[in-house]
Amino acid sequence: MQFEFFTMGGSQLWEDVFFYQKWRIQRNYRTKEYRLLDPWDIQRHSGGFENCRRAFLDYIEIYEISRQRGHMVIMLHGLGDSKNIFKPLWRAVLKEGLMAAAINYPSTRKRIDSHVRQLEFLLNNLEDVQEVSFVTKGVGGIILRKLMAIESPWQKKLKIRRIVQVCPPNQGCKLFAWLEKYSFFRWLLGPMLKEVSPQNMLFIPNFPKGTEFGVISTDFAGKNLLKYVSQSFQKALPTPRESDIEGAKDTIYIGNASFNVFNNPKIVQACVRFLTKGKFD
Repeated sequence: MQFEFFTMGGSQLWEDVFFYQKWRIQRNYRTKEYRLLDPWDIQRHSGGFENCRRAFLDYIEIYEISRQRGHMVIMLHGLGDSKNIFKPLWRAVLKEGLMAAAINYPSTRKRIDSHVRQLEFLLNNLEDVQEVSFVTKGVGGIILRKLMAIESPWQKKLKIRRIVQVCPPNQGCKLFAWLEKYSFFRWLLGPMLKEVSPQNMLFIPNFPKGTEFGVISTDFAGKNLLKYVSQSFQKALPTPRESDIEGAKDTIYIGNASFNVFNNPKIVQACVRFLTKGKFD
């Protein structure tokens, strides 16, 4: 018997492997069990991937789900975040007539290569979409760089339009390297702490030549609290220079004091401008 109940979306236990009109199939990163969630994060089915997919086909008829078609903006969150950080951007993208898919992945539990395989699976199973753009926050931009360096079937069926990286640690993150020294933070934030250190970023490929991408850099949101932390911690804090990368079509610095950068209307507006016009201002 299948029980329908609300979930929290499973940001650090469940990874999205299928998306269609806000319905998603997720896989538990430990048990490898799958579940089908509706747009309100209510579980509608569980079991194997194909079983969940067949169940979704039944719900298409029950709820008369419209067919998606066209250009989809895929959003990848940062370390310790969830898809919910993108709500302001999601609404803005939909107003432009584009589709939007904010993707959950267990960022504190797995390595970059594992997240790349998850996203590759999702994109290979993306249906009724002809073009994709990406908006990434933090380490989501590093995962995307590595994903796009791998030849995969989705790249042949989908046109890649534009990419926006928001505060990406393209030069590596000194803060992550500082936190990785302590066992508590290694347990709390997982293996990507080490993988996104400045020395390890030397091995992450840049976006393929010809990729149209822009970079938004910001301040550290908690800079007003610096007087309460140690000098060594202050020296490790992120700076706009950590976002630098060769080949960007456009770059912009936007002052920010919000811990969720997408609560900043200027950042949301800049993302939408680049997605639709190919420039930030």
